[in-house]
Amino acid sequence: MSQPGIRHDLPSGTVTLLFTDIEGSTRLLRRLGSAYADVQGRHRRLLREAFARFGGSEVDTQGDAFMVAFRSAADAVAAAVEAQRALAAERWPGGDPVSVRMGIHTGEPERSAEGYVGLDVVRAARICAVAHGGQILLSEVTRELLADAGCRTRDLGRHRLKDIPELERLFQVQADGLPDAFPPPRTLTGSTLPALHHRLVGRAGDLAAVRDLLAQPLARLVTITGPGGAGKSRLALEAAAALARERPVQLVGLAPLADPALVLPEIGRAVGVRETGPRPLLDALADTLRGTRTLLFLDNLEHLAAAAPDLAALLDRVGDLEILCTSRTPLRLSGERVLPLAPLATEDAATLFVELAAARGVVLQEDALPSVHEICRRLDGLPLAIELVAARLVALPPARVLRALDEGLALDLEGPVDLPERQRTLRAAIEWSYRLLTDGQRRLHDALGVFAGSATLEDAQAVAGAGPEFYRDLEALVAWSLVRSDVADGDVRLSMLETVRTDAVARLEERGTLAELRLRHAERFRELAERAEDELVGPRQAEWLERLDLELDNLRAALAFAFASGRRELGLRLAAALSRFWRAHGHVTEARRWLGQGLAQADGVPRDVRAKALWAAARQAMAQSATSDAEALVEEALPLFEELGQEREVVFALSELAWIALDRDPARAEALSEQAVARARGLGDSRAVSGALNVLSSVVDAGGDHTRALALNAEALALRRALGDLLLVADSAYNLGQSAFLADDLRRAREAFEESLATAQELGDTLHVAASTCMLGELSLLEGDPGRARALLAESLDIYAAVADTRTCAECLLALALAAADSNQPDEAARLWGAAEALRADDALKPTERVLEARLEASLRPALGGELLATLRDEGQRNGRTLPLRHEAVSTAARPI
Repeated sequence: MSQPGIRHDLPSGTVTLLFTDIEGSTRLLRRLGSAYADVQGRHRRLLREAFARFGGSEVDTQGDAFMVAFRSAADAVAAAVEAQRALAAERWPGGDPVSVRMGIHTGEPERSAEGYVGLDVVRAARICAVAHGGQILLSEVTRELLADAGCRTRDLGRHRLKDIPELERLFQVQADGLPDAFPPPRTLTGSTLPALHHRLVGRAGDLAAVRDLLAQPLARLVTITGPGGAGKSRLALEAAAALARERPVQLVGLAPLADPALVLPEIGRAVGVRETGPRPLLDALADTLRGTRTLLFLDNLEHLAAAAPDLAALLDRVGDLEILCTSRTPLRLSGERVLPLAPLATEDAATLFVELAAARGVVLQEDALPSVHEICRRLDGLPLAIELVAARLVALPPARVLRALDEGLALDLEGPVDLPERQRTLRAAIEWSYRLLTDGQRRLHDALGVFAGSATLEDAQAVAGAGPEFYRDLEALVAWSLVRSDVADGDVRLSMLETVRTDAVARLEERGTLAELRLRHAERFRELAERAEDELVGPRQAEWLERLDLELDNLRAALAFAFASGRRELGLRLAAALSRFWRAHGHVTEARRWLGQGLAQADGVPRDVRAKALWAAARQAMAQSATSDAEALVEEALPLFEELGQEREVVFALSELAWIALDRDPARAEALSEQAVARARGLGDSRAVSGALNVLSSVVDAGGDHTRALALNAEALALRRALGDLLLVADSAYNLGQSAFLADDLRRAREAFEESLATAQELGDTLHVAASTCMLGELSLLEGDPGRARALLAESLDIYAAVADTRTCAECLLALALAAADSNQPDEAARLWGAAEALRADDALKPTERVLEARLEASLRPALGGELLATLRDEGQRNGRTLPLRHEAVSTAARPI
């Protein structure tokens, strides 16, 4: 028997829903006036024809929006693609296309009198709402159902949708005849904002004030100030989340940092900019952020006030950047707008209290409300104190909480007289919760205070020295809001509110146990770094780089403690073990600072520790082309390696010195590299032999003996294949390709670069991918295919620009100059040549670049004449000195001034 009020003409069970609407329909209506009705009608006809062809059931139509149900995901996508093609082919009034956005999701919605209801309907509608005109977006569920259907899609990552609590992974449909390039979806992603766990209470006026300030054209720095626990971060998060629907927003949590010099690197870490080579990080940040309208949300800045000039410089460089800060005090920068945040009014505080209690399953009856109001008054309306006390309702009723206040158990209002009263209240609330913990819970709580940022379960348990009660104690701390537990992809990270962590540290310091726990923390992360050191030369390289990046705050805290407490050996071992990580993730300046600090006070440190630290410092110096510093460090390390009998390290040091000497003293470079190869062969270490052979081959190549270089590289590649180390294979295959390129053996060069590229892609090693792609582009030039060369070189240039590697960008531009010359564009070629020279600055030409320059000279001088060629190169140099390191660099450099 059918149910009354249910639409039985619609499919039931698993259904794929398609939502559509016209992007910018209001603007279109204003422009077309009365003609809009005809446009809307034609749009409806085209869509209905496509829907009907694939069995779609029209659920609802409102204005220019459709909701259609399909029995299969494949039918829904096919209908959407056909509809988009029909819209694109139609001739519209005024020639402007009608841009329709589409969102598709599969689920089991309930049928109703109107059609369907439930979260699946909301999800499909929200996916449509974040699409752009002409774009078709799919949910992950729908994409999985299309796995065998031959549908091409692009993964757009995970995004936060309005009214949907969890992140949604979105996919864009790709089909012939449809546009492919769209801006990021209009979601909270592109932003780095955490989920909001409860609504903002009592801050409507403050929220409006923040929005009004940020809307003012000249208000580019807004600072929310107030005492600890007043809700500064929560208010800023609400404001940022609203703005994230319109523009990129990046959260940069600064509480774990102790050094103001790390504020810019932390911003770079949030926006994906890494320090590379000698180029200042400020320049790279400015180039990345310029033109994006990004809002930086800098949380907990009060203890890093000395970074204010760096922020001012960044604002000066990026005219469309805005910064929203939380701090207990203003930054005192010109143009700063300050919003002081007061505690909540008692009524609002009581509302927050009731809602937090309800979230924990505690429903407060009306007769409990007078006690709630009095509790909030005693807590002075501080949201953090309210959150901590509301958590206690699981065990105590409001009247008992109020009696605890009267008995002095929970809140000691007579705190330190040099703290504001509100902060004394907050400290008292934390102290009260702490007193009600068991001894085991207190030990775990205190141990978590020494972590910076967050901790894994395993690290927390180890540092706390916790036994079998660990998980029960942790559950209690999370339930009482003293610890936060964030779960993502099966991993758990534990963190504390910053004020709670500060209180825990103060308690440990008063008790005299802080140094012991910090030492245990530092040793734990030294062990992690030394384990990672081995993993970073194996197949799990990418996984371990990500792990170390996640622990960067803890690693920095461990280093700071080690050097501040005089434990130089511990600090040097930790800093040196991270050598590959520092370079791979663009923290070279920071690494040099830590290593320099430790080496300056390394008296009494074991020789092996000092030697390894010297070597690590030299590698960091080389990464910034500081060859004089690197040479001095290697020269100091080499005799230590000799004394210690560390023959492999001796080989590496000799090879490094050979590389450093190559440009200014080729004879010494060859002698050193020959010596390194001989000692490596005597050692019988394939890894050391292959590394030394690579350096010797470069020296020999530079001297013009490409035949010998080919043989040396072929031997190194064979050794590394036998070792099974893919990273080293990619490196040696690339070196072999370079030698073959210089020997004019283009077939062998192509085979080698293609092997290097395929191996790097398998590893996910972006920089090796870029290097091999660049050389394949240069090969295409020599093979007479400038069109293919341009495509490959542009791809490589984009990668190098993303990491701000100006030196290799210069090589890409030089090759692109030759591509322009070979395409009969001599003016563009000359300007690109000049831009490459500007980016290369004083660095010597690589052997492969000398080949390119010789061909450029032979092509352009007869075509342009000496005087015009010099003029155009000068123009390119002037453009190149101010070139933003993005793919637009090519057209910018080649454009006349």
